Amino acid sequence: MYKNIRAAVMGSINMDFIMSMEKMPECGENIVGNTYSYANGGKGANQATALKKLGAAVKMIGKVADDTNGHSLINNLNSLGIDTTAVAADGDVTGLAVIMLDSEGKNRIVVYEGANAQIDPKAASDAVDGTLDLLLVQFETNEEAVIATVNKAVEEKIITVVDCGPAKNFSLEKMQGVTIITPNESETKALTGISPDTQESILSASKILEERSKAKYVVLKLGSRGCSVWDGTKLKIMPTYPSDVVDTTAAGDCFTAAMALEYAVSGDIYKACDMGNKSGSIAVSRLGADASMPTYEELINF
Repeated sequence: MYKNIRAAVMGSINMDFIMSMEKMPECGENIVGNTYSYANGGKGANQATALKKLGAAVKMIGKVADDTNGHSLINNLNSLGIDTTAVAADGDVTGLAVIMLDSEGKNRIVVYEGANAQIDPKAASDAVDGTLDLLLVQFETNEEAVIATVNKAVEEKIITVVDCGPAKNFSLEKMQGVTIITPNESETKALTGISPDTQESILSASKILEERSKAKYVVLKLGSRGCSVWDGTKLKIMPTYPSDVVDTTAAGDCFTAAMALEYAVSGDIYKACDMGNKSGSIAVSRLGADASMPTYEELINF
């Protein structure tokens, strides 16, 4: 169903270093971990992978370094059938994310931006053209590249989805008229000063985000509560689906990818967010980023 969608992702490409443990260490505490492993990651690469697994044609826009991690990450994207011709390989060092995962599936993540912070804004925006149906961006790269790429997509009338991770007070006013802006709870607080804990606070935060970005839709990712949709007139809370939580890593990326694709196909924001909720619920039931991402068949049969 999504195979005719031509999507691009401008975002981060990281090597993930995943450490599992019974509980997070307190300050000054030394604990014994369970396992550790390396995995392909970065919010941008995660979303590109999720889009590809759902059937879209995907182009990745970003930067790595000419090092072991960079070569491995590019080879992985190529093996999935993702177009990496717009990924530069001349950064100082490839991005790295350190993920601490406890026995309840909760995580804490430290990101070293590396080459992701060195993406050239002109090169990134030049990779966006009218052949695309959809563009996804996040905030794990330098702000100038995000702004340039989004503004080019809006100019080309491409459906533009802004995932606001990681949490920071980004200059939303410099990129106006995006299709969907979608922060999670901590990102919403960073952008608005409001924790979306109640329906009233969700509405207040959504109105601020709409005003700052002039987005057509504001979709807040609310974790186990699902998501909210503000269309400029009414607010709707859409609950998530029950799932046994194993690992929440990349769940938000799976939500964003499925939501974006369904919206590109149907133009129905509520159907799109329902697909996002389904994708997120599947993702949290599996360990890791790549392995947690559902296929289209798994999504529609969920």
